[in-house]
Order: sequence, then C-alpha cells, then structure tokens
Amino acid sequence: MSQAREIQAPEAKRSRGFLRRLFGRMENEVPGRDSRSRSASGSPLELGDIQGFILRGYRMPMVRHFLLTVGVPAEARRLLGRLVSGDESDAPQITTAEDWHVGFEPGPGDNPANVPRRKPDYCLNIGITWPGLIALEIRDRVPTLSFNPFGAFVAGAAERAKLVGDTGESDPQHWIGGFGAGSDHVLVTLHALSAEAMTSYGDRLSALFLEGGAFREIWRADGHALMQMKNGQPVPTTKVHFGYSDGISMTSIRGGPERYPPDHQERCDSWLFVLRDDAENYFVPEPRELGLNGSFAVFKMIETDVVGFEDFLQSHKDTIDPELLAAKICGRWRNGVPLALSPETDSPPGGISPEQLNDFEYVNADGCGDPKGLRCPVGAHIRRMNPRGQPVAGQGQPGGSNNTHRLIRRGMPYGPAYDPKQPHDGIERGLLGYFINSSIENQYEFVLGHWVNDSEFAGAVRLPPKSKDPMIGTQNPAESIFAIPQANGAPSIKITGFSSFVTTKAAAYCFLPSVTAIKFIANLSCLPA
Repeated sequence: MSQAREIQAPEAKRSRGFLRRLFGRMENEVPGRDSRSRSASGSPLELGDIQGFILRGYRMPMVRHFLLTVGVPAEARRLLGRLVSGDESDAPQITTAEDWHVGFEPGPGDNPANVPRRKPDYCLNIGITWPGLIALEIRDRVPTLSFNPFGAFVAGAAERAKLVGDTGESDPQHWIGGFGAGSDHVLVTLHALSAEAMTSYGDRLSALFLEGGAFREIWRADGHALMQMKNGQPVPTTKVHFGYSDGISMTSIRGGPERYPPDHQERCDSWLFVLRDDAENYFVPEPRELGLNGSFAVFKMIETDVVGFEDFLQSHKDTIDPELLAAKICGRWRNGVPLALSPETDSPPGGISPEQLNDFEYVNADGCGDPKGLRCPVGAHIRRMNPRGQPVAGQGQPGGSNNTHRLIRRGMPYGPAYDPKQPHDGIERGLLGYFINSSIENQYEFVLGHWVNDSEFAGAVRLPPKSKDPMIGTQNPAESIFAIPQANGAPSIKITGFSSFVTTKAAAYCFLPSVTAIKFIANLSCLPA
C-alpha cells in the first residue's frame, strides 16, 4: 500500500513492504499535530474522544476478543471508567484515534527527550450491545436514553440475521459462545505487537473483569496474521485463508487521521463512521454525552471453508483455469492485482505499483469502462462489496458515489495457514473482526442484504436469477450460479452447484462509545437507580 515499488519486486523488498503495512506508519500518512482533525464541514474530529480502531488501522499482528456478561452493574460501570482514567498503572487504557505518541510513554529505543513515535505494545477497545446497555442499568438511570433512529442496534444481530443471509448453518441457533442469547453484553478487543504483550495485558484484563464481580468472561478467541517463511524466518503477511492479499481497498475519510493512496473514489464524510451532529441521515443518540463521537460496529466470527473453495476451483479446471476462476470470483488475482487493470495475468508487463492496486473504476460517468463485466464480472466479490461507479441499488448514476453504504472493516484471520499438502487437517479457519459504520441498517445490512445476496443489485445489468456473491454469499447448491461474461458476444461461462464458502459462527451489533461516553457510564455509579 505505501511503498512505491512494483508488485513483481524481489521477495526481500516485498517482505519489508508487508512488515511496513502491518507494523509501521504508512509512508503517505500525515501525522496529526494535535488531538483534532478537521472534517470537510469544518468541525473538527475530536480524535482524543473517538475509539482508535474506528479511524485507524492498528496493523498489529495479533488480536484477542473477550465476550463479557455483566455481573454486578455498579462494579462493571466502575471498571469501564478505569479503562479511560489515564492511569496505565491501574488498568490498560482504551486506545483513541490520536497520533500514536499521545498518551503513551516513550517506547524501547525512543529518546525520552523527543516526542515518541513508536507504536504502543497494545491497543484496547470496547463495544457494548443493547442488552449490555440494559444490563449496565443505563436505561434505568438515564430517562432521556434514546437510540430510536438505530433500530437494528436495539433489535440485535440475532433478530436481524435473515436480513444479511445468516441462515442455515449460519443461523443464530448455531452461534457459539452465547452470542445472540442476550448475555452477550460487552466485547473487549485487545491488539498486541507480541505474544508477550498479549499474555501480559490479556492476563491483566482477565483479572480486572473479575474484580468485585464486575463481569464474567463467557467467550474469547484469538486472531493473528498469517505467517510465511522468508529466509528461514516466519514473517507476517496480509493474506487471508483463501489465499488473497487483503487490506488493499481502504475507506478514506475526509478529515480522518490516516491518508491512503489516491483513487477514483470520493472520500467519505466522517459522519458515516463517527456519530456527529452534522450527519445527513440520523440524529445522534441521546443523551449527547453518550452518543456523540461514538459509532456502531458489527462483530462477526466467520468460518471459511478453504478446502471446499480449493476443491471447487479444481473441479472446473476443464472449463476455466482454476487461478483465473479464483480471480473472477474475487475480482482480484490472489496477489492483489485487480482484474480491472489486468484481466489476463497477475503479473502484467512492467508490474503494478501498490499505489495503483486500488486506483481504478468499473464504470465512468460517461458510461464507459467495464459496465458489462468483461474484465471483472459484475457479480464478483469486490465489485459487490464496493461497486465504485457501477450503477447499483442505492446508487443509480454511472460514475456516481456509493459512499453512503461504505464500511470500514477491521479483521484478522484465526487458525493456522492452510497447507495444500495437508488439506483435511480438521482445523477450523476463518476471520474475526468488525464492520464499522454509523448506520447498521444503511451500511452493513444494506451491503449484505442488497449487494451481496441479491441478484438484482446491479440494476440495468441483468445477472442470472438467484446469483449472489460467489465468495461470501449465502448459497443453495440447487440454485447457485456465477456468470463470467465473455468477449465478442460469446455466451457467459456459468458456474453452478456450489455451496457457501463461509459460515457465521458468531455476531453482535455493538455500540462503540466515546471516551466521554465511557466516563459518563462510569459516573452513573454515583447516581441512585
């Protein structure tokens, strides 16, 4: 993403690039000079009040998610307050969107006389479900509490599962760890730079949860970057279990603290991801101390059927090259090169720099480009998740913006890397993480319901009935179909009879409170119920 080198660079250089993407500041990122960042409307983003992973990718190699149920409400509220007290010696602190040096002591190798610029060794964030807000007695203590414009959050992930295709094996009745059962109150997410840091801070948190009976841990899961050997040493990669490079298409926010390589897409307004007074389609939840500068996120644990996916590719090798089919399904070759720029090969002559990997369009304002999907099928995964200028449901103009439905994804694999030499090892693999947005209905549910699982999403481009996202759609083998258009009027290649390659194992609709909101919740302990 940040290095100006061709995709075909030597392995050593590419390895260093991956490390920078995972652990280092992006070369084209503009560091903040204070705790505020100005949005397009002119009102500043209060970075010190906003949870960090809403606006920043931490690029740490491992994560642990704790699911908690409230024990003693007053003790639970008090503990949440300790996480934003500023006293690191008392409890690990919630990470905000401020620049890395703000609020942290100088790290190893830093000169204490200078402003430290190294990353901390951990980042911490929390999400609270609607049942969690109830269990924390917030509704009892705050008569003005209102999340009326956010019905999906109040209803919860289990209640609305069918809207996003979580049926069959993905139905909430199969979810693990108490998700969707009403006891899934608080999600605590700990990112770490090392196994030692994960153990140290994870143990501290586990002990804090138990103090005074505040919380009971009912589930936890770890994720980590997939590794590959480089010069005899394990090196983190940006790949997911299906073998594709991940993290290429990043959602750029006006006034946000991070900068990404420019592409054809407009920057998103900050209110699409941070609850703000200048939002166009919602009112900030009440009271404002609770709602302002917060956000919403959908936490998901998704199992990936890597063996089934690879077998599926090979089963069609007499019709289409398996790697070309993999590229058509995703919209990118597995090394990240988009079909829109290189439809015939993942190694185009002269290479493609990382800055160019996300700089393309499907349909331009004059209607030219790839409207029929000859280069990248209209039904391909990345084209459904982010149609760019393709006229689709919710965005009907060629070259128009689909920004109001954009998502920020913060995820990491779980389980070991897939070994094609030992495909049937019985080990579960998948993804853990959050889809972040200000409106679960208009962003997450719209994308999953209309763009991923609906054959009519592309408007004037008629896809086969019952066709869905071939990678993450909810498929029925009796009717699943993926059409690959061919040039010169030749009939499309139609791939049929495949099952779903992903299964939802857990989901939760979470509110991501601001630092101010967490302090507000903690101070409720001083008020009578």
